[in-house]
Amino acid sequence: MKTIRTSDGKWLQIDPKTDPWIFKSPHSTIRASLDYRKGEDLYIRKLPDGTQYYYLVSWTDWQRESKEAYRTLSEEEVKKFLLEKSQSAGKIGLDPDISDRIERYFPGLLKRRR
Repeated sequence: MKTIRTSDGKWLQIDPKTDPWIFKSPHSTIRASLDYRKGEDLYIRKLPDGTQYYYLVSWTDWQRESKEAYRTLSEEEVKKFLLEKSQSAGKIGLDPDISDRIERYFPGLLKRRR
């Protein structure tokens, strides 16, 4: 578990190992492609009172050294992030598992962009 500061100044405990993810960049175990040495993963943290926070983990993996940065996002920032990722996937498109997760949390978001 980690504790991060939210955009509204509160402290939030997060756990990327157990919090549901919405978007994950490919993590390569083979040190061959530069594309897989950095990425961003989007998670959702639901509190017992029903409040939900979205947070982004930006990571780099360079020469066996890993670094991570964490920040919370508003719902609008999350939608913009997901649409940008969808557009950058081009004709190949997003992985079906990622598309399904986006649809679960933001129904119709990807269909509206077409």
